[in-house]
Amino acid sequence: MTGSPSLLITIFAFLLVLGPLVLIHELGHYLVGRLFGVKADAFSIGFGKELVGWTDRRGTRWKLSALPLGGYVQFAGDMNPASAPSAADDGLTPQERAQTFHAKPLWQRALIVLAGPMTNLLLCVAIFAAFYGVYGRVVADAEISGFSANSPAQKAGLQIGDRIRAIDGEKITGAFDVSGHTIYFPGKTLSVAVDRDGRTVVLPVTLASRELSDRFGNKAKVGDLGVEMVPAVVGGFAGGSPAEKAGIEIGDRIVAVSGVPVTGFDDIPRLIRPNPGRVVDLQVQRNGQVRTIPVRIGQGTITDEQGRTQKVGQIGVRNGRFEQVGPVRAIGLGFDESFKAMGTIVTGIKQIVVGDRSVKELGGPIKIAKYSGEAFSMGWEAFVGFVAMISINLAFINLLPIPGLDGGHLAFYAAEFVRRKPLGVRSQEWAVRTGVLLVLALMVFVTLNDLASLPLFGG
Repeated sequence: MTGSPSLLITIFAFLLVLGPLVLIHELGHYLVGRLFGVKADAFSIGFGKELVGWTDRRGTRWKLSALPLGGYVQFAGDMNPASAPSAADDGLTPQERAQTFHAKPLWQRALIVLAGPMTNLLLCVAIFAAFYGVYGRVVADAEISGFSANSPAQKAGLQIGDRIRAIDGEKITGAFDVSGHTIYFPGKTLSVAVDRDGRTVVLPVTLASRELSDRFGNKAKVGDLGVEMVPAVVGGFAGGSPAEKAGIEIGDRIVAVSGVPVTGFDDIPRLIRPNPGRVVDLQVQRNGQVRTIPVRIGQGTITDEQGRTQKVGQIGVRNGRFEQVGPVRAIGLGFDESFKAMGTIVTGIKQIVVGDRSVKELGGPIKIAKYSGEAFSMGWEAFVGFVAMISINLAFINLLPIPGLDGGHLAFYAAEFVRRKPLGVRSQEWAVRTGVLLVLALMVFVTLNDLASLPLFGG
């Protein structure tokens, strides 16, 4: 386990995550509102007392406020930042009233409200699409190449060579789909359909429950199928790769290391790491033929959970087969990944509601700050990926039908559409106040959860 980032880095990373995401969210509201001719009185990053700000020529007050846990656009006609409507005797002229939010048609108001979460969703899509566009897509068939110790899949009757085609009726297109259908369901019995010698075999498998710990000591309970599926196919090389220098090529399938059979990619580190500096013979399958290529193992260092470093052997190969994708395909994959991430959020909430997961797993601003610092310390790719996940979380939370959130306003508009008239002003005011109280109560709860998880409080 490595040391956690400093408090200064954690705070900086947290602000670097939350500030731009709030800005993008509120810009969505602002720009669509401006498109429809709605005047914005205030645009704030943060809540509470204004720290710094200016007023533009349209009369919008742009400001940075003291509590950096969100933001808002206050449109003309709103009596507060939660967008509750102002009273009928507002004293506005007809021209001024025409620029208010509540004077606009229902569909325009709905689009203005929806624009905030949608910009967060589109940011997530853009990040994932950029990753796919730059790095391509990793392709690996969901073929079982081995089993872990006490494997639930092996006990249930799955065999090496089986190709997983569906889990609980959901289609599996590759090895990397399997984890998304298993890790969130520890202890659950799933129906696994495999292709075995040209016929379909369906078996019930009860997932094992494992506790994983990352390099920072964060623990998570996950479901484990207990299979190895990533084939030992070379998908890329690290810089200065000894394997590449020796003549190994992308697409080669490593079948043995100095005569020791390799069934999956996970076998390679086990055979290579203990032998830095030695020459080994890699048997690879290329174009249907097996070749033997001698490779001098390089040397690197790793850090164990106690912070100790040790020298290990490395040959600099990456697993999987990388497939380049064009811009249109990359955008499609970006949407796929974003909706999968949102589905994961829904799954987690359901599990907490029915008691399959503890409410202690809910995180608030302190935990987000902690993870922000950790992601920042892991490099820009990990950090940008973390930003994408927080962005999709913001989109989802804001779409919940809670008064005071964007989803609550959309629920009002749905009722207005059905009733052919808006809800009463007083009813909306009370609903918004109640919703804000619920949100504040949830914030207090998750913050206490965060504090309880800190080592200072025994977490």
